Amino acid sequence: MRRNRRRVDVHLDIAPINLIDLLLVLLIFFVTTTSFLQLKVIELVLPEASSTTQNYEKRHTYVVNIDRECSLFLDAKRIALDTLGSKLTSLKEGDEKAIFQLGADENSAHRCFIEVLDIMKQHGIENIAVQTKMREG
Repeated sequence: MRRNRRRVDVHLDIAPINLIDLLLVLLIFFVTTTSFLQLKVIELVLPEASSTTQNYEKRHTYVVNIDRECSLFLDAKRIALDTLGSKLTSLKEGDEKAIFQLGADENSAHRCFIEVLDIMKQHGIENIAVQTKMREG
């Protein structure tokens, strides 16, 4: 026996009105959320330069280290605190663009670091970089 099976025609219809409503809701959401995320921008009027290329010179680097006992080393040579200023001045006069790195042991007294920094500033040394190491993890 044959059963009468009627074929069911399923016709899915997506109403475009619903899609337009969804689009408008998303648009309103993005407009309102991005308006609160405005970055603070400082507008600058930059001066014009006649040349856009820059020649970089290799600078000599001098390293002043302070160990745990507040002993000073200039480029791995021990130096006294009272002679540090004159030595740094003579190095600076030989190379005006030299960079001076200052490193201190983590267990050294903060006073030693400040004394060396004061001596550098008193002798007109401006290019000072403080040595640190990258934190692991």
